[in-house]
Amino acid sequence: MSVSATVIRARWLIPARAPAIEDGAAVCADGRIVRVGPWSKIKPHVGPGDSVEAFSDGAILPGFVNAHTHLSLSDLAGKFAPTSDFAGWIARLVAKRLVRTKSAIRRSVRKGIAEGLAAGTVAGADVTPDAAWSGEFSEPAGRWTVFGELVRFGPAGLKRLRHTVKTLEGIGAAGLRVGLAPHAPYSTGLDVYREARREADRRGWPLSTHLHETPDEIAFTESGSGSLYDLIARYGLLPRGWRPAGVRPIPMLAEAGFFSGAVLAAHANYLTDEEIRILARSGSSVAWCPRSHAFFKHADHPWRRLLAAGVNVCLGTDSLASSPSLSVLDEMRFLFGRHPDADARTLLRMGTLDGARALGLEGELGDLAQGMRADFVVVGPIAETADPLGAILSGEGNPVRTFLGGKEGKKEEETRAA
Repeated sequence: MSVSATVIRARWLIPARAPAIEDGAAVCADGRIVRVGPWSKIKPHVGPGDSVEAFSDGAILPGFVNAHTHLSLSDLAGKFAPTSDFAGWIARLVAKRLVRTKSAIRRSVRKGIAEGLAAGTVAGADVTPDAAWSGEFSEPAGRWTVFGELVRFGPAGLKRLRHTVKTLEGIGAAGLRVGLAPHAPYSTGLDVYREARREADRRGWPLSTHLHETPDEIAFTESGSGSLYDLIARYGLLPRGWRPAGVRPIPMLAEAGFFSGAVLAAHANYLTDEEIRILARSGSSVAWCPRSHAFFKHADHPWRRLLAAGVNVCLGTDSLASSPSLSVLDEMRFLFGRHPDADARTLLRMGTLDGARALGLEGELGDLAQGMRADFVVVGPIAETADPLGAILSGEGNPVRTFLGGKEGKKEEETRAA
């Protein structure tokens, strides 16, 4: 090798788009993967200045991408029991958020970053209404995109949008990727959705939103009814003269131009065929959070229909207020257990490459291939097997090391102290 390189070797190397390699290795230099292959072909090119680290019972996988989470809620782990009362959960969540300090919120974000890193997360989408990322998070562990969450209707919502854009511009100047996230059609006015689309397009920012998460969200825009309508009305957030659109949220937003480009739609639990076509035509992605989905006792998710229609489906964990961990691998394992007929490689792509695609990072990360960032995770121990990915998704092994740019990823606190 012409330049000093780091070589990571393991019992298995499992790319997202190619067959698993037994006794495989990844060669890393300048933060990139310069070669992957069997150790027998890599070894002759290893020079005296290169370092080699071996995991004899491990498997190298692409780093995981958490396509939807709320890191500022990481301090609420274990505070809520599974429920089908989504509106009631929202009300309790809001009450807890209102009493937290800014320092507590920032500690929560740090906790979430650290937990994700330990679980093999190398990139993610964090949706937050807080300025918790400003200032001190200029170099977090991994490629995080911070989506500023937008709520309220009418002038109050547009004022919030302007404030959020200004905050995000400061965060972006510090080197973080940023985007806008109108919260949901039951909490955010259509005028705010329209303006968010314009502002995002003007700046080249991505867009995300919660969509079709519950039947009550659909009832809100269709008929101004349901428990979410009752909650928002009780909070006094609806402008005078507000009327329901008379249609479901996705067609409503499509008519308003929100789907003139790609959107990262969180959840999308209840969809008609036409709504799936709208998502497909716009090049949008769906971030499904399987364990949070089960927490709220939703009906079966249409992920197979979405995939069949060509929609990019990726995985998120949601927050620790509705999920037991921030591990994308745990989401994949949960799915594999619930759907034993699912193709293991499809699930791997959903947790890696498809998440990178949703965040505009395709070609940068999400796979183990020449030219991509050397962001990957080692899982182990893995016993002798002909199907290492199936064994991992069945529960064998755990993340033992996360590499960012070919080096061991460090927690945000460690990075700041270095």
